[in-house]
Amino acid sequence: MAPKGPSREEDPLKQLADKLRAKNGVEWRSSILQDQRVEFIRGKDLARYLRSHEEQLQPFVSKASKQDQQVKELGELLLRRRFLIKADRMFKKPKPGRKRLVKWPKKLVPTENPWAFQEEFFYAWTYDRPKSPWYYVLCGLAFLGITLCTMFPLAPRPIKLVALYVSMTLIIVIFSVLLVRGLVAMTTWILLGRSLWIFPHLLSEEKGIDEAFWPLYELDEQPEKGKGSHWLVRTGMALTLAGVVWALHVYVPDKAGSVKDGAWQAHDAILEMLNLHGAGQQKLGTGGEGPGNFSKPGAAGSPGKPAQAAEAAAGAFGDDFAGGKDASAEL
Repeated sequence: MAPKGPSREEDPLKQLADKLRAKNGVEWRSSILQDQRVEFIRGKDLARYLRSHEEQLQPFVSKASKQDQQVKELGELLLRRRFLIKADRMFKKPKPGRKRLVKWPKKLVPTENPWAFQEEFFYAWTYDRPKSPWYYVLCGLAFLGITLCTMFPLAPRPIKLVALYVSMTLIIVIFSVLLVRGLVAMTTWILLGRSLWIFPHLLSEEKGIDEAFWPLYELDEQPEKGKGSHWLVRTGMALTLAGVVWALHVYVPDKAGSVKDGAWQAHDAILEMLNLHGAGQQKLGTGGEGPGNFSKPGAAGSPGKPAQAAEAAAGAFGDDFAGGKDASAEL
């Protein structure tokens, strides 16, 4: 759905709308509006942002009006120019087991009075978010990565090993971060009744890659009195975790090197699966010995000239010469 009116980048109202959608603009979420996924904001967040950036209001509103009236005028201008659509939550009552409505509803519906700006309603954007330069950089890197993946079977063995070890390192780092993140959140929840999250937006579907690692940590909001996790529940969870740790300590293998040996066995199995271990080095694109890569004549069994290969070659050439003699005799 494209906005009506001027849509060029020089349009001042379009530039203001882009600022509202920027990283430091108005907080937003995604929802479903008339079977379409849209990005939407809350009217109170938009009004709060405009009040704190009064200089952005001046080109579009009457300077004689009060600030609240100016905010309303700009909101209605965005609605008339179809940059925003006024909407309301589909479900007006809390879900069973909840006493309050959710802050960001998953489904929205249009309102009866679509041109009046009111802070208690929601507003969906009608055009796509402006692309940042990093978007095109990441698209180029993704294309390059796909191309390199398709060329992986033809790559030399050293490059294959580097790609394999880099991928395994990234996987280990990701799982380690998720493990530490979960342990910190669980520990703080047991002790305080609130979770401290490292990289709170890491798994968020609403945030981009540039926002996934910021802020570094975040503490959950203080629950209302009588609504937090009871201390008996947290104590039971602590005892359960202590039991799991004790069981792992008791049933750990006796030999300290068994885990290391298992890791090396898994390492060798992965190399075998990718034809990077042993005989796989002799295949196409992996270097090593292959047809035509024979060593200089020497003793039987010397490196580069196995005795069995030499005997097989001699036998093949012998049969050919014998066949040639028979053919000449017949002529």
